[in-house]
Amino acid sequence: MMWQQIWFVVNMLFVAFLILLLFSHRSVTLARQEKAEQRIRGALRNRSIWAVLTVLAFIGMAFSFVMNMKVNG
Repeated sequence: MMWQQIWFVVNMLFVAFLILLLFSHRSVTLARQEKAEQRIRGALRNRSIWAVLTVLAFIGMAFSFVMNMKVNG
């Protein structure tokens, strides 16, 4: 039961990070259209951070799902 709860929480974090990644990708696109170099650099850094967090959350989600299947069959 514990792994199922961990999977649920990590899954919610993954979805939240994915949504934030999509919004940050949109801000990069808008900054490129405006040709604002300072905004582009900041938006790219922000998008990279959200991308890393999203990948880590996906790995955690997959790990907790596999552990849940091992424990509960």
